[in-house]
Amino acid sequence: MGPPEGNSLPPPDQEASRRRTRSRTPETPIRVGIPSPGPSFRGALASRDFSLLWVGQFGSEVGNGLVQLALPLLVYNLTGSAFQLGLAYVVQFTPWLLFGLLGGVLVDRWDRRITIVVVEVVRAAAFLAIGIAYAIDSSFLSVEVFYALIFMESSLQNFFNPARLALMPNLVKDDDLRAANSLMEVSRHVGFLVAPSLGIALASLFGSGTIILADGVTFLISGATVFLIRWRQPRRHLEQVDGWRQRMRLVIRETSEGIAVIRRVTLLQVTLLLGFSLNLVVAPIQALLPPFVRQVKNQPDTYFALLAVGFVSGLIVGSLLAPAVSRRTGLGRMAIWSVLILGVTICTAAYVPTLVLPVAAMVVAGTAIGSLNVAQINMLQTSTTDDERGRVSAAYYSATLGVRSLGYLAAGALAAPAGVQPLFVAFGLIVLGVGVFLWRTPEVRDHH
Repeated sequence: MGPPEGNSLPPPDQEASRRRTRSRTPETPIRVGIPSPGPSFRGALASRDFSLLWVGQFGSEVGNGLVQLALPLLVYNLTGSAFQLGLAYVVQFTPWLLFGLLGGVLVDRWDRRITIVVVEVVRAAAFLAIGIAYAIDSSFLSVEVFYALIFMESSLQNFFNPARLALMPNLVKDDDLRAANSLMEVSRHVGFLVAPSLGIALASLFGSGTIILADGVTFLISGATVFLIRWRQPRRHLEQVDGWRQRMRLVIRETSEGIAVIRRVTLLQVTLLLGFSLNLVVAPIQALLPPFVRQVKNQPDTYFALLAVGFVSGLIVGSLLAPAVSRRTGLGRMAIWSVLILGVTICTAAYVPTLVLPVAAMVVAGTAIGSLNVAQINMLQTSTTDDERGRVSAAYYSATLGVRSLGYLAAGALAAPAGVQPLFVAFGLIVLGVGVFLWRTPEVRDHH
């Protein structure tokens, strides 16, 4: 007996045809291997909170550039001593060695948005007060006051930088974090590119004290924009103790917990080692550029400015290219190739003929470092949890920025006996050694 009428089954070939037709309906589109959008600058800027942070930090980075230009320059104007000028730069980096780890512990306990706002308001108040006092009576200020201002500003950076780095993953989607870090690096480099010319213009038109006033205004604008961020930090259970001895033990224990995170994660160890070695070897090359310009190339200071512009332009290009390049090659391989290219460039830059090729080498070196900075920050952010990110980032900044003063001293001491060009080659070979080590580290090479 056959099936009831109306429920008869269609022939097998007709049923197969219907299945093929249904498989091509809009509800189930055919996949043709189109890649996902990936990191997006537009996606990062679509976040209102990140856009506020980014705009504010551009102003803050201009202020930081003015600080590094203005305060040591004012110390030199007051004393006329090159030794005092060098000491001013040492004072700038010393707080990273003294308070860096403490800043990370407190950032992980405090509201990061409010931390940035308070730091910017304190910096604005200090710089505006000193600027006004200097404008009224320049003899009122002594070199000791400027040293204190330099030390205070650098100390506050121990809270500002870890708080900003730890805050960013909360403001953008995971897929847009690389693009967000890229934009933040661009704002930093543009800020330092704008700051020298702006500072010189302000000093020539209105006097050196105006630079300090401009610093205060940029910090105030940054604090206002960050205050407008809507994101609020969730409540967290934090251990509370009484008495200063118990508090000191708590700080030491939480600092140790942050260091333990680095010891457990190979990628964090490599990131820390990379930042340490490059800041010890690469950053001090800036101290070799003036003798390279005058003694090797026999050129005026305008050529030094051209090299600096080429380098910063490369930093901006490298930062902008980093999200797209890392998507194609992987974050780890991009970092490795950046280090290797940087090492080769440093080895050859001091010996290339003509005046054009060293400028091109500075652009290449800047591009490599710009991409590398984005890679390092992303590795650090994505290898930590939100609860520990402040301590880990503070350890990173302490190890990298704190060691710069030692690198500057070493470069300055070795330049005369070793020669500028051989020192370039030596530093370049060290960087190449770091690149080979990274390539032999699977956790970095295979990190996407």
